[in-house]
Amino acid sequence: MLIDNYLKLPSCFITATDTDAGKTHVSCEILQAWQQQGWSVAAYKPIASGAIWRDDKLVSEDALALAQVTGQSLSEINPYTFEAPASPHIADKQQTFDLAACIQHFRHLLQKYDRVLVEGVGGWCVPLSDDLMLKDLVKALNLPIVMVARIGLGCINHSLLTMEQIKRDTDLYHGWIANVIDKGFEDADANIQAILDRS
Repeated sequence: MLIDNYLKLPSCFITATDTDAGKTHVSCEILQAWQQQGWSVAAYKPIASGAIWRDDKLVSEDALALAQVTGQSLSEINPYTFEAPASPHIADKQQTFDLAACIQHFRHLLQKYDRVLVEGVGGWCVPLSDDLMLKDLVKALNLPIVMVARIGLGCINHSLLTMEQIKRDTDLYHGWIANVIDKGFEDADANIQAILDRS
């Protein structure tokens, strides 16, 4: 994982090849690298599903991890939190997601902090509601997109397909970060090189 290439980004949007690719881990690394440059930083995860109950409150474990780095409140990081570990358009049974409110919250963060990192939910082709896709949110935020590739069996296909779809959907694609989830995966380097050679 090479974070140095992303230090100069003014802010960014983190997406991934799929669920559990390590978006939050990478997001925390970038936020910490920004902090080391002396910038004030914020994390923003507009939607989180698969949340847990803690002290009679539904919380996102991803938001908790992000808050440990930035010191923000969970409500500032993650306004839409759903218990069901499902796509947002399924988890949000009442269809409460408000794109305009999401954008307004992001602009408020930009005024308050030097850098804002926005973390998506699931992979790239995720519906946020019956009418909205993740790409609609990213286009509205107009941020450089960094894709996290879960390095393991099947990652070449997943990575190349995701990159291609991002480029079809927007002109905001910036780059990708390899995240080796399975430390015992012997072909990690060869898979990363295969993605590099074809991307």
